[in-house]
Amino acid sequence: MDYYEAVAAQPARLSDSATAVRAAINDLDLWPWRAGVLAVVSMGASHHAGHAFAHRLSRHGRRVVNISASSLLDTGRGDLADCYLFVSEGGRSRETIEAAQLADGPRLALTNAPSAPLSSVVDAVIGLDHGEDSKVYTIGYTATLQALGLLAQSLDGVDEGDDWSRLAAQVGHLAASKAPSLLGVASIDVVGAGASYASAAEAALLLRESARISTATYETYQYLHGPMEPLSATSGCLLFGDGREVSLARYLADAGVRTVLITTQDVPAGPGLSVVTVPDVPAMSRAVLEIVPVQVAAGALARTRGLAIDGFRYHQDDTKVDAL
Repeated sequence: MDYYEAVAAQPARLSDSATAVRAAINDLDLWPWRAGVLAVVSMGASHHAGHAFAHRLSRHGRRVVNISASSLLDTGRGDLADCYLFVSEGGRSRETIEAAQLADGPRLALTNAPSAPLSSVVDAVIGLDHGEDSKVYTIGYTATLQALGLLAQSLDGVDEGDDWSRLAAQVGHLAASKAPSLLGVASIDVVGAGASYASAAEAALLLRESARISTATYETYQYLHGPMEPLSATSGCLLFGDGREVSLARYLADAGVRTVLITTQDVPAGPGLSVVTVPDVPAMSRAVLEIVPVQVAAGALARTRGLAIDGFRYHQDDTKVDAL
């Protein structure tokens, strides 16, 4: 699916996916995943989404770890958790499938392809049912986050106030808004904390894949301890958050660094500082909304650089398995 069409199609696709995910959750007996240490296992964009999910559950007392499938495989152990959630949008990620085969405990999968190979090595499957996606994930990422939010509430019974019925319209508004500008920079640092670390990690990946620009991801307070030293007038910084990120954004802009802040706060823009305001909603919904302005900005940046977001230059033959 064309990248720009996919960004614009997200409201309708998210509505469809929410209906399908609710139905799948209602049909499942989730008790094996409601107690003990839960490991969220995935690769790539799915792993970034897992940061928000783990943050959401752990805030309410659940012991949960978000681990890459390759890291789990490196341990050679399947008993690192009591139960597992394997996330793969296409259901064909080799490392995720092999990690599921290694895992010793109840295994739940979240995928847009319930008939893909991942489903054959788990105990239960939740289908995203969001339809086709662009080659650089857009719909797949936001639908995964939405599904993880719905699943989190089903697992722990905590209602944080997410209004999933309004989310699609909010996404549509942001997708139709003007893109924040990161034109003319040679590299971009991407910074966020808590659930917004998911947005920082995914934004960095998205900008690399779409605009082919060098990026780096940092947790907000880790970033204060030295990583900003290479910044210059040819650098950009993209921050997500309402706290320390606000003062940091002002500081960097004053220092001559092109800065974009995505926040729920009413922060004035200024020389070198662009501000995108997103609705003040709970963490999982907010993670969905935070990435949409970056999707728009990535598309604009790619066009300016004369790039078509239609695939990848570098292909590895061992990251996916054949479809069943």
